[in-house]
Amino acid sequence: MRLILIIAFMALLLTDTFAQSGRRTKTAIFSASSQWQQVTLKPLPPIKPPEPARIESVTPAQGSSTTIVERTQPATSRSPLTMGTAEFRPAFTGDFATNRNGWRAGSQGDYYYQIGLGQYSIRKRVASTQQVPFSVVELPNEINLNAADLYTIKVDMLADSGQVPAGGLLFGVRDSLNYNAFLLNAKGEVAVVRVADGRAFSDYMPADFLAPGVSVEKNRNRLTIQRRGNALHFYINAQEIRSSPYPVRLLAGNGIGFTSSAYWTAFQKLTVTLGL
Repeated sequence: MRLILIIAFMALLLTDTFAQSGRRTKTAIFSASSQWQQVTLKPLPPIKPPEPARIESVTPAQGSSTTIVERTQPATSRSPLTMGTAEFRPAFTGDFATNRNGWRAGSQGDYYYQIGLGQYSIRKRVASTQQVPFSVVELPNEINLNAADLYTIKVDMLADSGQVPAGGLLFGVRDSLNYNAFLLNAKGEVAVVRVADGRAFSDYMPADFLAPGVSVEKNRNRLTIQRRGNALHFYINAQEIRSSPYPVRLLAGNGIGFTSSAYWTAFQKLTVTLGL
């Protein structure tokens, strides 16, 4: 009888142990599942760029005359980006729509200076005047006629209907007593002039009017001055005059301007460009 009771007690104890073991297993599985649901993804840390190349010197062994240099290169290398070199030509233009450049304007002396509608005109107020009209502006610092090896100055010169424009283009101007000029008269003759201290010198520019050897038109002509290296070239309507070129000499200043020897002369499309 006692043996039967002992066997029954042991059976009951084993049943309870298995039951508790099953409950613990369920709890562990549930707990693991809940932790997985709570996991949040974090961004990866940023990748460090490759370190620059290092140059390390290894001390040679005693008695050796050779130095071994070990170079450590990064995994990848990239050349710096460079912008293309676009050609840039500083230019001064006279569109004569407004007087933004500060040309002489209004009644001054025996002349009337007018700007607008795309042209700059000089008109006599006194028919018998001995004054010479003179209108000049300074070129910007970026355009230095003495420093540039290559520059082009162009302007269209106009006259009353049926007449040859009489006047010209002033360049290298310091003041009214020191300048250079490319002139055209009513006969269609040209003169290349250097004026210093109020006097015209013919040491290398003739200063006299002469036949240009090219076609000169009535009403409108284009005057062009071009420096190429050590020579100054002069053109009328894209044709080089017969006395051109002249050697380059130091200009008195860096001004540009106009003069006239007719009752009325007008100028259009002025450009001064570093280049052709």
